[in-house]
Amino acid sequence: MPGVPIAPSDLTWLNMDRPENLMVVNGLMWFDEEPDWSAVRTVVQERLVDRYPVLRRRPLLEGRRWVWADDPGFDLDRHLRSVTLPAPGDRAALEEHLSARSSQPMDHEHPLWEMDLIRGYVTPDGQVGAAVMARFHHALADGIRIVQLVLGLCDATSEVAPTAKVGRQRARRSPAARAADAGKQVAGELVSFAGDVVTGAPSAIAGLASTISGLGSQVVHEGFALISQPTRITDAITDFADEDNLALNTARSAARLTLWGHEARVLADRAPGVPKRITWIDGLDLEVIKAIGRATGGTVNDVLLGAASLGLSRYLDEKGRSGFDEASFLVPVALKPIDAALPAELGNHFAMVMFPMPLGLTDLGRLLPEVHSRMTRIKNSAEAMLVFGAQRAVAETPSMIAERITSFVADKTLGVLTNVPGPTAPIALAGTQVAGILGFVPCASEQSLGLCILSYAGAVNIGVYADAGIMPDPERLAGLIGDAVAEMAAVA
Repeated sequence: MPGVPIAPSDLTWLNMDRPENLMVVNGLMWFDEEPDWSAVRTVVQERLVDRYPVLRRRPLLEGRRWVWADDPGFDLDRHLRSVTLPAPGDRAALEEHLSARSSQPMDHEHPLWEMDLIRGYVTPDGQVGAAVMARFHHALADGIRIVQLVLGLCDATSEVAPTAKVGRQRARRSPAARAADAGKQVAGELVSFAGDVVTGAPSAIAGLASTISGLGSQVVHEGFALISQPTRITDAITDFADEDNLALNTARSAARLTLWGHEARVLADRAPGVPKRITWIDGLDLEVIKAIGRATGGTVNDVLLGAASLGLSRYLDEKGRSGFDEASFLVPVALKPIDAALPAELGNHFAMVMFPMPLGLTDLGRLLPEVHSRMTRIKNSAEAMLVFGAQRAVAETPSMIAERITSFVADKTLGVLTNVPGPTAPIALAGTQVAGILGFVPCASEQSLGLCILSYAGAVNIGVYADAGIMPDPERLAGLIGDAVAEMAAVA
């Protein structure tokens, strides 16, 4: 039976695998008691393997094209591993196991997913519980769909699929058509694109010139920064435009994607290695975070990104690497509304946008509005469609070229940051209630830090995934982010 062609948007992730940075999304569920593992196995068979054919297929090069081909030796027991944590089986032991497993590549001779059924986990309150680590290669599906896959294993009395609005609904043209046009702009028309935008913004340029004339000698010093980081010119122009100005916000995004320098080494002056470290923050009260947002005029996302900014700024200070005014992260944006009934082929339907996280701002009255403004400009731009179009074009180029283009964009950022809305009520796996859920997003090229924010049953959990050589103590960053949330709650 001939294989099913791998979509370009999925092939991109398959080709991005490197020993130093695997394109594998890792997830964790933990329990206060041990589930019936035979019942869990049955659920995985019925709700994953039987329902989604790609989970029984492996990537295979047929002639000159990549396809998903049936695995003739498919064995569910190869994908479900039974593990017992070494004593004392505490959180540190669980973190060690997750960290070690996250560095292990998938076997491409078989379907690209696996689960560890972990026994002997002792919860912080002393309960003898258990955990499940799920690993899915990004080529199978995007993060939202992987979350849906995992949640689809569970039962609840209310809807558990994420319900956040995603995508943009303005244009009547199809996403594929818009992406094709956007990809052409990114691939071959960047110069004219930037020129058209600047030509169309005389008032912004005039405002910039007027402001510069009143700055005096400060312009000399700022000029060196503009030369060394040319996107600051674009940023300076667009700062005078409304946050919902689509053309100028898109120009700002395009400039960052194509001109911005190397930012992957904010944490250390070295490339990532194979070993990774995993840790997390769990149990942040969602109602407290909402209250902080109301008090400061921001959103839950603004508060959490602000806390991440404060935590990262203080971590860099402790490591003697202060002086950075921002660190950019790639943020996934879904391009299609979430479908509660996952398509059988799964797949990737998202693009990455670049979020320049401000650093060094300790005044919440300045930090949270700045975070909100930067996210608003990204939302009111065509950056997601630009990137999606580029992803499709890159996936169809020779692998050597695709690798270089992918690294060119990824290396402009420190890592990946995502915020996924999870179930609002408790869920159960094979009859055992889930105590908590976490996600850990992969990094690409020279990126070294992934932050995954995931809400569950009134709590917010943040998974931290870091390169072990660059950040050997991610638990310190996690603690500083948690401290920032507490500090905001005390002030709000």
